[in-house]
Amino acid sequence: MCIGRSGVEAGVVLRTCVTTTLRLARAALPQRVTAQCWIRYRIDLTEALPPVSPDVHLTRVTDGFIDMLRHHPEQAENQVRSALRFWDRGLRRAYVWLSDEGPLCMQWLLTEADGRTVHRLGEWAGMYPPLPPRTGQAENLFAFANARKRGVATQFEYALYHEARRLGLAQLFTHIYEPNTAANAWADRTGWRRCGTITRYQVDLPGLRARSVFVHRSDIATPPLVLPSRSVQARRTA
Repeated sequence: MCIGRSGVEAGVVLRTCVTTTLRLARAALPQRVTAQCWIRYRIDLTEALPPVSPDVHLTRVTDGFIDMLRHHPEQAENQVRSALRFWDRGLRRAYVWLSDEGPLCMQWLLTEADGRTVHRLGEWAGMYPPLPPRTGQAENLFAFANARKRGVATQFEYALYHEARRLGLAQLFTHIYEPNTAANAWADRTGWRRCGTITRYQVDLPGLRARSVFVHRSDIATPPLVLPSRSVQARRTA
């Protein structure tokens, strides 16, 4: 469970107490306590991966590309605004597929080394607990308008799997907003396997106003996410 930049690995009893309290508060005060849910996905990079089309070329995102993105016609899209926020907070490992007609697709790849930088995301930092070694997080996949309905996102994602494995990663995680049924169906088709949920509770009550509580639930027998205690986090960020 994460609140802002602090996180703790919760046992069954603590997790049940917190989630039950939040659900009761939401039922009693629906205008003050809201909830959103994301489906977590995992892919094992040590297994056979889909082949990559020779037409796909991933390029690392640069300052120049970000400057272009700030004035792009699609700059108001949620994923683009989130991508710019990632860059402005210091997250630099992102890839784009460029073509003669312009950018086709882009996505961030977070790794264990990004742990401290993710804290700069402020309230949304609770969405990203520390990653174990050899583990990556694929984030903010965005297909530009000129590339949609052409299978570009799928081909890009296959190439990202191979790039992540080339970097020495053994597994990748991602998450997709639960109501986005089309995106979740796409993930199911492209090798991702559902492995849990992330529930964000927004609490507008004294003491927790403007705070979010993120509850991460893993369906994997040995949870891949190891959440440090507050004291450990404090030492890491000191």
